[in-house]
Amino acid sequence: MELFIIILLLCLLTTLLPDFLRNYLKLSRFLVRGTGATEASFDLELNAAREEVENVRNAQHSGEYARTIKIMRAEQKVKDVEEKIKVARTMASIKQSGIDTIAYYASKVIMTIVLIIVSISNRGTPVMVFSETINLQPLGGLLSFPTGISNAVSVPVWSFSCNFTFRLLYGLIKNRA
Repeated sequence: MELFIIILLLCLLTTLLPDFLRNYLKLSRFLVRGTGATEASFDLELNAAREEVENVRNAQHSGEYARTIKIMRAEQKVKDVEEKIKVARTMASIKQSGIDTIAYYASKVIMTIVLIIVSISNRGTPVMVFSETINLQPLGGLLSFPTGISNAVSVPVWSFSCNFTFRLLYGLIKNRA
C-alpha cells in the first residue's frame, strides 16, 4: 500500500513541481541581484545626456550648422544611453528566463529519475493484487509484466498510468484556466 501512495505522490510531484517552479516560484528573483545599481547609473547618464541636449538647444552658437551638429551629437548620446538601457534590460530578462528554464528542466529530470529508480528497484513487487473474481484478461499479463503474479498491477505499469493520468488532467485544467 505504501508503494502505491509513494508512486502516486512522485507522479503528482513530477507533473506539478516543474510548472510551479517556472510560473510561481521564479527562482531567478532570488538568484539575480544587482540590477538596481546599474539601472540607477544608466538613469543618471540618461538624465545628463538629456540635460546636455537642452543646454545645446538653448545655447548661443556661431552658426546654424554648428548648432545643428551639436544638437545631433547630444541627441545621439541620448539614443546611445537608451540603447544601453534596453540591452541591459534584455540581458537581465534573458538571464532570468534562463535560470527559470534550467530550474524547470532540472526539477523535471530529478523527479523523473527518482520515479525511475523507485520503479526499477521495486519492479518485482506488485502494487495491487486483485482477487480471482476480477478478471484482467486479456491485459493481465501486461499489467503484471515483471512480477509474474496473476491479477496484479506492477510498479512500472502503475507509474506509467499515474504519470499519464496526472499529465492529462493537469493539461485539461491548465487549458481550461
